[in-house]
Order: sequence, then structure tokens, then C-alpha cells
Amino acid sequence: MDLIKEIELKRNQLAQILQNKQALRLFKSWLLTELSYTSNNIEGNSLTRKETIFAVTKGLTVSSIKPIKDYQEIINHVKASNLILKLSKNNKDITENDILNIHKEILKGLEEDDFIGQYRTVKIRISGSKVVVPPPSKINGLVKELIDFINSKQVNVLEKAILAHFKFIAINPFIDGNGRTARLLLNLILLKNNYYPVIIRARDRKTYIKSIEKGELKNDLTMYKQFMYKAVDNSYQTYIDMFENKTESENDLLTISKFAKAANVPVSTVRYYLRVGKLKPVSKTESDYMLFSKEQIKILKK
Repeated sequence: MDLIKEIELKRNQLAQILQNKQALRLFKSWLLTELSYTSNNIEGNSLTRKETIFAVTKGLTVSSIKPIKDYQEIINHVKASNLILKLSKNNKDITENDILNIHKEILKGLEEDDFIGQYRTVKIRISGSKVVVPPPSKINGLVKELIDFINSKQVNVLEKAILAHFKFIAINPFIDGNGRTARLLLNLILLKNNYYPVIIRARDRKTYIKSIEKGELKNDLTMYKQFMYKAVDNSYQTYIDMFENKTESENDLLTISKFAKAANVPVSTVRYYLRVGKLKPVSKTESDYMLFSKEQIKILKK
């Protein structure tokens, strides 16, 4: 079965799960935090997932060591995520103002007002990359073309969202916040078309950036599309796993460290088998910590 069909099956399965109001509430709460954590972490934010959860739920810092800026980035991203949720519920086309407003939410209190929701007026180079971004004089025209593409009807929704994300990053219209804005725009397109948001995992950062750079430098989107479709599939599977495998009580499930200890192997061994796909957690906590069953100990020992 090809990946797109697999995604559609998981999308329908998740829709059934989320008909339960309690499940939907849990999902929304978890997702806002996870999107903020992963998107900011990709950009170098130093907060752990636990610190991110605390910042989102309490609106407070938990460490005097971490920069206040990192906490502000988390809070801003949650507000920007709430904005795209609101925008996704109307029947209007996505506009340039929507993108500018998303950018404003992301950088509010972090940059000077002249930079927030404003296109750059200077040429820039991406640090450590050979990619050449368009000059300021071309930004308005390129954004208009992007908006027309986003609101076109003839393109498959998943394909459109993935390509719009790529096109936006290629334009790089802002001084800062381009990556976070691009990922929120991607998810806004998905939400408006009854798809679920996609999470780009922080641990996939290198592959994610490499796939984008290859697309820009070689005009070859093969690696990029493969990565993004897989990210959608992984996201939907993660969402489903939150609600499945609940026949065992929470007390019967083991965190990764306890699971490794019970199997008498290092945690690194468990992570290896997770990475190569030979092992999967049976569930996850609300904070996205993986949980394993005692029955899986026998599988690991084999």
C-alpha cells in the first residue's frame, strides 16, 4: 500500500477516535504544546519538553538558567497556533494578511516592531548554506504567486500544503521566523481542508533541512516530498497511538528507562530498535513519553 493511501486510512481512523469529545480535548491540548516544542526546538530553542509543557500550561518560567526569550518563543507559538485554528474554521481563502498576522504572533515581544509582520528590505544569506534567497524587490510578487497557488483548487491538498511550505521557505520573506511561519502555514492549509497538523520532529531536523536545501539547489524535490509525506504519516500514527492500546492499565506500562532495565539492556539499545522500526511503544503519555508493555520485553530479548 502506498504512503498516501496509508495516510488517508490513518486520517479516517483518527477522525473516528476524535468523535469522542474527551479524546478531542486531550488531543488539542497535547498538540498545541507539541507543535510549539518541536517547531521552536528545530530553530534552536533550548527548552525541554517538560519545560515547554510548564510554560504553556502555567505561563511561567521554571529555570533561571534558560533564556527568557526561549519561554517567550513557546508562548508566542501557542498563540500563533490558536490563530491558525481560528482561521481554519472560516470558509475564506488564505490571504497575505493571514501570513503576516501569523508572523506577528511568532515574533511579538522578540523583535522590533519594524520587523514583525513586515517583509525584509535587505538581502540576506542563510548561514552555512549555498542557497541564494530572492532579493527584497521580488518578495511581494513571489508571495502573491504563493497565495494564488495555496487557494487554487486543482492541486491535491497534501501536495499543495507540502509544496506551499517549500515555496515559502524558498522565498524567505522575513528577517526571522521564516521556518516557524512556514510550518504554521503548512498546518493551516491542512486544517482548512479537514486534515490534521503535521509535526516535524526535532530529531529529524538535519534530514528536514537537507531535503529542503537539495530541493532549492538542485531543483529536485524527491527527497523533500518523501520526507514530508513520511512526517505526515508519522504524525498521524503518533496521534492514533495516543488513544489505542488502552486495554492495559497505565501501571502495567513501562517508561523507556524501566523497560530497558527490565530487559537488561542499555536505553541506547531500545532507542536503536525504535529507530530501525523493529520496536514501537504501545502508548504514550500526554507529555509524549513512550510507554512499553511487559510482553515486549520478550520481543526485545529475542
